[in-house]
Amino acid sequence: MPELPEVETVRRALDARCRGKVVESVRVGRPTFYRRPPAAALRALTGGTVRGFSRRGKYLLLNLEGRPSVVFHLGMSGRLTVGGESPHVRLELTVGGELLRFHDSRRFGRVGCPLPELGPEPLDDAFDGAYLWKVLRGRRAPVKALIMDQRLVAGLGNIYATEALHAAGVRPGRAAGSLSRAEAAALARASREVLEAGVALGGATLDDESFLDPLGRPGRMQERVKVYGRKTCGTCGAAVLGTRRSIGGRASLYCPSCQR
Repeated sequence: MPELPEVETVRRALDARCRGKVVESVRVGRPTFYRRPPAAALRALTGGTVRGFSRRGKYLLLNLEGRPSVVFHLGMSGRLTVGGESPHVRLELTVGGELLRFHDSRRFGRVGCPLPELGPEPLDDAFDGAYLWKVLRGRRAPVKALIMDQRLVAGLGNIYATEALHAAGVRPGRAAGSLSRAEAAALARASREVLEAGVALGGATLDDESFLDPLGRPGRMQERVKVYGRKTCGTCGAAVLGTRRSIGGRASLYCPSCQR
């Protein structure tokens, strides 16, 4: 699933390509989304001038002059491309004479969805060790589950949460409330750092998650991961283990040597 760095990579590419151009037409493909885009969202798009693209957590917003913004969520497998062919085109926009397509093989992506209540992003000034300590304190749930809860921390998913926990030296299955203030501060810093690295490297393109930017370019964050998708730790060389139970419905990898 695209996380904050992947969505930010998409945002930057589309903002540079589409800003100031007019949405000339909108076509919903067949078979369509799991949830069909609301008619109001499609009406807002047609004829609108693109003011730019913005992002909140994992959500992408298309901002139009004098019209409501339209929210996109890429779901598990959604991709926005300039041109590009696939059997999974769900939405097609003609913007300034070129095609912008939303591809989604699993159909969980959404267009025109409401923007939910989201916590601060690790890239925000409001996100620091004190904030993280406050939201983790007294909680028995696994720390990884809480930092992937978008209502508490916006933007982290399985890849970057796994890497942030490794960088902070914290095992994903630990009870959130067991973290010390120092560990919470380290995790806050690590969360910011891995997301900044992901943005700088254009996201992560992995064998099982085929992220490409809107122009078809792969990311390079996968070259920097220490435990996600690896059999041995990229820091110490120890065998990477998985938690006995999935966390947030996802496998959770960690290094038994580097993480406590």
